[in-house]
Amino acid sequence: MTDPAESGRLSVDLGADLAARLRAYSEADRRSVDAVVADAVEEYLGTHPNHEQARAAGLAAMREHEAEYGAFSEVERAEAAAWIDRIMGRSGDDQSGPREGGPLDGRDV
Repeated sequence: MTDPAESGRLSVDLGADLAARLRAYSEADRRSVDAVVADAVEEYLGTHPNHEQARAAGLAAMREHEAEYGAFSEVERAEAAAWIDRIMGRSGDDQSGPREGGPLDGRDV
C-alpha cells in the first residue's frame, strides 16, 4: 500500500461553499479539480515565499556581521528596516515587522 504522503495525495476540508465554487470553476474551465487546485497552490507558493526562513537567515547574517564588526548604528538599523519594508512590499500603515529605531535582532518578536 502506498503512503499518501509519498504519492502527493492530500485530503483537505474546504467547506461547502468553497468546494462548490471550486467544482463550478473546474467544470467551467474543463479541468479536473485536482488540476485547478494544483495550479492554485503552485501559484500561491511561487508568490508567497517563506518569510520566516528568509527572516531567520537574515538575522543570523546580522549576528555574524555584528560579531565580526561590532553593533549596527541606529542609522544602519533604520536604513535596513526601510530596505526590508521596500522588498517585502510593506505599506506605511502596516505595523508588523521592525520599524525605524526598533531592534532588528529578533528581540522585537
